[in-house]
Parts: sequence; C-alpha cells; structure tokens
Amino acid sequence: MGTTVFGIRHHGPGCARSLVTALDALQPAALLIEGPPDADEEIPAIVQAGMTPPVALLVHQTDDPRQSVFYPFAEFSPEWQALRWAVARGVPVRFMDFPWQHRFALRAAAVATGSSDEESPTAPLPPSSPAEPSSSGEIREDPLSWLARADGYSDSERWWNDRVEERGEPAGLFSAVLEAMTVLRTELALPESLEERRREAWMRRVIRETQRDVLGEVAVVCGAWHAPVLARPPKVSVDNELLKGLPKVRAAATWVPWTFARLCSASGYGAGIESPGWYEHLWNHRHDPQLTARWLTRVGRVLRDRDLDASTAQVIDGVRLAEHLAAFRGRPIPGLPEMNEAALAVFCHGDCAPLRLVARELIVGDRLGTVPEGLARVPLQQDIEASQKRLRLKPSASQQPLELDLREPNGLERSRLLHRLTLLSIPWGRRGTASGGKGTFKENWTLEWKPEFAVAIIDAARFGNTLETAAVGAVASRAQEGASLDTLCGLLESALLADLPAANTALLARIQDEAARGDDVLRLMRAVPALARLARYGNVRQTDTSRVLPILDGFVARIHAGLSAAVSGLDDEAAAEWSPAWRDYHDALGLLESGGRGDWLTLLARLLERDGAHPLLAGLAARLLFEADRLEPEEVARVLARALSRGQEPGRAAAWIEGFLSGHGAVLVHDPRLLPLIESWVASLPDDAFTTVLPLLRRTFATFAPPERTRIAARLGTAAATGAAANSGGRELPLDAERARAVVPVVLNLLGRSLP
Repeated sequence: MGTTVFGIRHHGPGCARSLVTALDALQPAALLIEGPPDADEEIPAIVQAGMTPPVALLVHQTDDPRQSVFYPFAEFSPEWQALRWAVARGVPVRFMDFPWQHRFALRAAAVATGSSDEESPTAPLPPSSPAEPSSSGEIREDPLSWLARADGYSDSERWWNDRVEERGEPAGLFSAVLEAMTVLRTELALPESLEERRREAWMRRVIRETQRDVLGEVAVVCGAWHAPVLARPPKVSVDNELLKGLPKVRAAATWVPWTFARLCSASGYGAGIESPGWYEHLWNHRHDPQLTARWLTRVGRVLRDRDLDASTAQVIDGVRLAEHLAAFRGRPIPGLPEMNEAALAVFCHGDCAPLRLVARELIVGDRLGTVPEGLARVPLQQDIEASQKRLRLKPSASQQPLELDLREPNGLERSRLLHRLTLLSIPWGRRGTASGGKGTFKENWTLEWKPEFAVAIIDAARFGNTLETAAVGAVASRAQEGASLDTLCGLLESALLADLPAANTALLARIQDEAARGDDVLRLMRAVPALARLARYGNVRQTDTSRVLPILDGFVARIHAGLSAAVSGLDDEAAAEWSPAWRDYHDALGLLESGGRGDWLTLLARLLERDGAHPLLAGLAARLLFEADRLEPEEVARVLARALSRGQEPGRAAAWIEGFLSGHGAVLVHDPRLLPLIESWVASLPDDAFTTVLPLLRRTFATFAPPERTRIAARLGTAAATGAAANSGGRELPLDAERARAVVPVVLNLLGRSLP
C-alpha cells in the first residue's frame, strides 16, 4: 500500500483546514505525525473533556526533569486537527519523530565528551545573487525566502500567509508544497546536522514499520521541509547506519497548559508564529463573510476597554478601508497587514501606541489552555492545583494584581502558597510594595502563570509529594549547598513567610554554625536585616520568632565590637561594598526594640571623627547621624566644611559628598548652609581635579529625585549669598557676582541640567 505525505507548517490554520479536507478524502488506514513517540500513550487524552488548547506535550528525562522539551499545540495546529481526526474515527495514530529517550542520551554524551553532533555540509551551497540570501546561516534560518523573492515578496512570512494560510481553496496545496520543498532541498543542498539526519531516518523507519503492519494507505503529517525525504526515501541501509548503537535513557510525557504568547516566535520558540490570535480568528472565521467586521469589532472593544475612542462608525469605516486595501493589492480577503493599516488610520489616527495594545491583547492574545484533571500528574502538581482551587486562585497567562490581608485566614493561606512556590523556583507571584505605607498586614502581588512552571514542578517533585514537604526539602537542600550567612538568613526569612516550621530549626542551627566559623563583620552585618524583619513582623503571620532574637542580639554585639577594626584602611572598592550594608543594617536596627540602635549611633559618631575612616563611609555616617537627630545642622555644616577643606584630596572630598548625599538631595534643598559649601568647593577645583571628580559627583546628583534636582538648580543663583549670610551669623558679606555666575554652569552640569 502507498504512503501520502502532507507537508505542513506548524500552527498554520490554512494547512490545518486543508489537511482535514485531505484526510476526509483519503481515509487512511493509519496516521503518522511528526512528534515525540515518547508521548504516544498521551494521544487519546486530546478528546477528553477539559482539554482546551493551547496545550503542550512536555517530554522530560525521568531521572533529570530539567532535561525537557515542549511540543505545543493550538486549535489551529495541523497536528492537533490530525490527532483529533484520527482519535474520533478510531484510526491508528502515532508519533514518528526521533524519540527523546535517545536524544536526551546523545546530548548528555556530547556534553560529557565536549563534542558536537554538528557536521560539515555534505554539498556546497549554490552561488547567490545580490537579491538572494548571501549566507548559509540566513538560508538555513529561512529557506522560504528564496520562494518569496521569486514570487515578488520581500517577506517570506507574508508570502506563506498569502499563498497558504489565508487561501480559500485547499485543492492542490500539499502537492505544490511537496514540489516546492523538493526544489529547495535539491537546489540549496543545505548542510544538515547529524541529529537532523537521524530524525529523518527515524521517521522513515516508522513509516516502513507502519506500511508492514496495516492494510491501506498511510498518511504522514510532517513539517514541509521534511516532506521530500519522506516521500522519496533512500535505501534502508542508509537509515540503519545512522540509527545503529543509539544510547537510551528513560523519558516520560504529560500534557500541560500552554499560552498564545509562548507560541510566538518572539518568545524564542523555534517553530513559533507571529500572530496566534489572528491565526485563531482565521481558523474560526475564514469562510465567514463578516471576517473583517468581526476582527475590527474586537479591535474596537480592546481600545474601548482602555478608555480610548472606538465607535461603531469607526468600525464600519475600518472594514471598508481594509477590504479596499485587499482589493487594491489583489488579495481575496484582508490579511493582518490590511487590518492593522485600517486600525492605525481609523482608530489610532496614525499613532502606533494604541495599536501596540491591540498587538499584545488581540494579535498575540493571552489565552491559557487547560488540561483535564484526571490526567496522570506527579503528586506535587495535584497538590498545587488542589491548593489553587481551594484558595480560589485561578492561574492566568495575563498579569493579575492581588492584594492580601494577612489578618484574614484566606489571605494568610494565599500568601503561604505563593511563598512556598517561590521557594520551589516557581515564581507565580511577584511581591510588590503594599499600598498605604509600610503596614505589616498587607501584601501586594502580581500573578502570572507561565507554561515552563510545569518543568519546575516536575523538577521540584524530588523534594516531596506535597507543596509543604517539597518546600521544606528545597530549603534543606539549598541550606546544605555551602550558602553564605546572609543567604541562610534570607532563606530563613522565606521559610518563615512560607510557614515551614520543619525547616526553621535546621536553618537556625546552620546560621549559628556558619556565624561561629569566623568574625567577618560585613558577613554578620548583611545577615541582620532578614533576622530583624522576622523579629518585627513574625507575629503578624502567627509564627514563633523567639529563637531568632538571641541570635540577632549576638550578631549585633559582635558587629559593634569588631566594626572599628574592620573598616580601617579600606580602599575604594571595599568601601563601596560596605556602604549598602551600613544602610541596610541601620534600617534593620530601627525595627528592633533593643538598645542596639543607640550603640550603633554612638559608634558612628566615633567613626566620623576618626581621621583614618574612608571618606565614603564617613559621609554616610554623618548622613545617618543627621537623619537620627544625633547631628545638628550646624555640626553637619562643620564636618562638611572640614571634608571639603583645601587640604583634602579632591577625590576623597567627592567620596565624602557621595556618602552623605547619595539618594538624599533634600538636605541641600532645606539647609541653606550646605549647598554654598559644595558650590564653593567645586569652583575652587583646578581643571585636572575637576575632571577627575566630575563622574563621581554626577553619579551622586543623579540619585536625587527630579523635583529635588529642580529645586537645587533654582537655588543656585542665590545659594552663595544665602549660605554666606547663614554662616556669618546674618552679617552682610560682599558678593562677587562674576565668580557666582561662573560656577552656575558647572553645578548645572553636575545636576544634568542646562541653562534656561
């Protein structure tokens, strides 16, 4: 019996429609589809209730789930329609691609040996003309560009849509595709990797086996590029030579939800398409006379949902414009380019920004598929889905804001779920800042479910069969991986937020052991913020933090005892490393009710007066003391004047300013003494010194909020006089207007502004 090969484009609605028509006419005895044979047992599930595309077959290595691959399907995918056609009619159907049980093993062997399965081309490339692709890489990436150019198109995507996906008559499509691909493969003779040749050899082996096993025609559905070598196979011995001695590992497969966004070529998917939403519309309405009106009505709805004007009259005008554009270009129906041009002119008045909304929400779409609950899954996935259902948190492919009130049982449980998933490297939710200030009983999240979480769930299943036990196992594993002290403290904070008491005891013991290994003050200082947050906010989550306080008190005492020696003789790089740790530590002590904050401020005051302190840290110490009302404005002016005195090296003076002012420009706005000091110091710098310190000063001023920089710039013309009067006790001092004007452009340059 014979074999009929149907070369298709993955996720092409025109190919899918033509394929169903061709299968109805052929009535094959068996159907073979390009796909993973490892997933043959999952094929019957496609007709189960609750299976709603887009979905994907996830194939993974059993003993290493991180080695995985997805095979996505949309309703308009030819493979999906072929599978449904066969299952609904009881026709034997199977996948025929090179099994991943071999491919995973071959890739692991290649990594272990440092080899590659890529081979040199077996035939030279034909010469290219200026109008043709000029490199083998470009040809391999898009061989259809040759056919598109021959047909007068500059874009192969548009050419394929016009000639294949949006055509109304399916007759003769597959014979034309086979002929075109045969010519391309023969004339271009593109180089092929060993893996690609093995794939095609395996497909031919499966075709031969099926021909022996069935009586009747065998239908083969494959990517158009493979069709010629499957329709006209080489000798069996050639394929056997390619497939002998293949290693093997265990592989498993399951169905998982997918999204339209992940079908896009922009997502990195090799067989991706540019417009899943438009292809779905074509699949559902290709022969509907109202195809254009339906699409532009949806465009108007998207714009109205964003409070943009989109009237019924504009929809009518858009339909007329799109249809006239199609007729002018000789197209049977308007394509997506005509739809977009009509929408841009009629709805958007030439502004592309609203059209980007349409592209994101309609042309691509945010559809998330579903799979039946009864399908075999790992127990961890079942537990996660049960928790989502119990807490009424439905996964969505679009970003969904969520505010949780931790005083309510449901809000607390939802928070625990999201924190536990984060510990398992499944970041379904991203934490934001709680609205209304720094309240401890609110959490803001942004939820977005991504298909690749399915791989993370399977990988995390090695830690446990329930979400709680898996999270505990993940914490224990990370704690034993040589984590630093601050990492362990952050892990403890995450474990407490996730309500994992079984992990807390082991983490506290690891923290104490790690802290006892040495007296690295910076390491201890970095660990304090997480512990301080636990001590302050633990009660809101009904968690026991009593064991944290003794550890925290011990850390604070050791930091204060060793800080002076630890910060002596620091270079610029080391000081830059200490600076953020100081700020975080200072804020953390503000959360505690112990006396550690007072001791810290006393220590800062002593460090400020030390000559050997690095100027970046000395400036930061002055800033922290000033914010804590331990340093009066007059004293701030005194230490700033000392730091900027003529005896100071300009680079050290600039570092002092950075430490004192970074991110805190308001002090220059509200205290009239400080800006004139900086202004005069800048004006007194020699040219070479000014060039040296300018990048540092500009970096400092760039951290100010725009309103602060505006107000500082507004004060520059009067700062010298105001500051002089303030520093002279109110006496009138002579003003050199010429010198004052000379410094204004310099300071404006520091602020990133120009003269009005």
